[in-house]
This record gives sequence, C-alpha cells and structure tokens, in this order.
Amino acid sequence: MLHQFYDFVLGMVFGFFLAVPPGPMNALIAAEATRSPIHGTSVGLGAMSADGILMIITYFFSRILGHYVYYLYFVGFAVMMYLAASILRSTFSPRNTSGNRSPFLNYFMGVSMGLTNPYQVFWWLTAGLSFISIFGISSIIGLFLAILIWVFVFPYAVHVGKVYGGSRVDFAIKLISALGIIAFAVYIIIRALLYFM
Repeated sequence: MLHQFYDFVLGMVFGFFLAVPPGPMNALIAAEATRSPIHGTSVGLGAMSADGILMIITYFFSRILGHYVYYLYFVGFAVMMYLAASILRSTFSPRNTSGNRSPFLNYFMGVSMGLTNPYQVFWWLTAGLSFISIFGISSIIGLFLAILIWVFVFPYAVHVGKVYGGSRVDFAIKLISALGIIAFAVYIIIRALLYFM
C-alpha cells in the first residue's frame, strides 16, 4: 500500500513537471484563458484526453514488447533530456487570440493538437512507455491527476491576472520543471543500465 502511494506521489510530481513548463500547449491554453478560464481549460482537457488515448496505445504496445521495453529506456532518456533542454531555451509568451470558438471546439482543438503533435506521440512511445513500465498504474493515476489540476488552475490564474512577475517567475518555472525532468531521465537511464548489467 505504501509503495502504491509512493508511486502515486511520484506520478503527480512528474505530471506537474510535464504540465507546467511553457510550451506550445500551455501558450495556447494561456491565450484562450485570456478570454475566459473555461476556454483555456477546455483546450487543456482536450490535450489531456489525447494523452489518455496515447497512454492506452502505449500500454498495449508495452505488453507486446515485453523485456525489449528496456531498450526504449535509452530513447526515453534522450527524449526527456531534449524536453528539459527545450524548456530551458524556451520563452513563455501567451498571445491573445481572436475569434469566437466555443469551449467545445477548443476541446477538440486540444485533442487534435495532442494526437498530431509528433513530440507528444513520441514521448508516450518512449519516455511514457518507460514511465508506465517502471512505476505502474498508480503513478499514471497521479500523473493524470496532476495534469487535471493544472488545466483548471493555470487558465484561472492567467485569467485573473495572477501570472505576473516577469522574467523571474518564468525562469523559476522553467528551471524547476527542467531539473525535475532531468532527474526522472537519469532515474530511467540508471534502471536501463542496471537491467543490462
């Protein structure tokens, strides 16, 4: 029971590390949140649904691979390190969008963006696959709970003007997220190396 709780907490921590960094999806969520929190949240829920679909595909893919999944740990490590480097290089600049898209259309925009984003698909088939096979279902529940919390809190914070402080806040978010993802990447590569020793 304690082990499952530990995996759940790890999943939540990792979920926040993945959800919080500035990137194209968060930029879109922020842009839509300037219209209303529900517009931003609907994009985030769509992206989370895409993650769920990709996670299910990945889960069955891992059953087919069996022990060969450890070879993908190396690719997962590279993907996570690339993500961490991208976060450190990126800038967060939400932009206002025009138009009268409904939250319903925003949801489908988030789903389609998630399912057609090569990075998101590649992450689930590599790093996500490693994460599922190492930490199990409890961590996945924690991961999705963290994403769910983020897609409600972040748009609301943007909408009411609580996201301010300039470059210092942006830098702190990026640095903490990048270091957390690097820590998970190192853990995955250690697990892979130990398996082959």
